[in-house]
This record gives sequence, structure tokens and C-alpha cells, in this order.
Amino acid sequence: MKQLSSAFSYIFSDNEWFNKVLVGGFYFLLIPFGIGILMLNGYLEEFFTRIRNGEKGMPYWRFAKAILLKGLKRSYFALLVLVTFYVVVIGSNLVITIPVAILLLALFLTINCIQITRSFDLLSIVFSILLLIVAISIGWMWIIVGWPLLIFLAMLVQTHMFIQSKAA
Repeated sequence: MKQLSSAFSYIFSDNEWFNKVLVGGFYFLLIPFGIGILMLNGYLEEFFTRIRNGEKGMPYWRFAKAILLKGLKRSYFALLVLVTFYVVVIGSNLVITIPVAILLLALFLTINCIQITRSFDLLSIVFSILLLIVAISIGWMWIIVGWPLLIFLAMLVQTHMFIQSKAA
């Protein structure tokens, strides 16, 4: 539980946290087109590096080219999963229920986070998957901007938790 509170404290201690999370939420909406996962992974990689180096505050989005380049290096797996998912769903006319879609998205984001942080901690996995499921499930009740914002915030918390478990 300490990891969870530490993650939220780190994020909210940044004076510009809302703007940074808002931009991340926008890129979250672009995941189905590929560019979103590249930008998010680049940002999470930079976030990971800043925490590992003991720096305070989250990275800025204004360095989009550097974030994109980092994202290209870290997104092979995520892009492969997206393409495979599209081929399976479109090729088989598969219908996915909302609960299954929520679980698939939470698992995809968690596996993606493990791949970025190179950390595997069962407690962090359980807490972060539950956090993502809650964010994905209740996020739709917010305005259109609020839903991806909440999910991206959960992604940041998840990444911070994995980084803390790796450092321990």
C-alpha cells in the first residue's frame, strides 16, 4: 500500500501534473492508431528514467520528437499485440463484450508496463491491474476527456509502482 500512496504522491507533487496527464490522456485515445502507444511508451520510458535517476517531476510533452523516438524503441511488443488483435478480431468477426474489453485493455497495459520497466512484482501487478480495471470501468462516466485522463493517470501510478518494486 505504501507503493501506491508513494506513486500518487510523486505524480501529484508535480505542479503541472494535470496538464501532463491531460496530454497523456489525449495520446491514450490514439492507441488504436499506433501513434498513441508510441508516444505513451516513450513518455513512460522517460518517466521511468527520471524516477530511477532521482529526479523530481514528470517529463514534459513538449519534447515530442525525443518521446516518439524512445517510444519507437520500446513499442515493438505493443505494436505486435495491436496488429495481432486487429487481425484476430477483424478476421474472425469476433464480438468482444465490455467486461472482456476492460480486462484485455488492463492486461495489455500491464504487460506493456512490465516490458518498459523490466520489472515483475506480483503485488504490484495485482494492485495495478485492479487500479486499471477501476479506471477503465468508471472512467466512462466522466466527460470524454476524463476517461483517457483517468486511465493514463493509472498507467503512471502503475509504472511508478513497478519502478519502486524494482528498486526494492
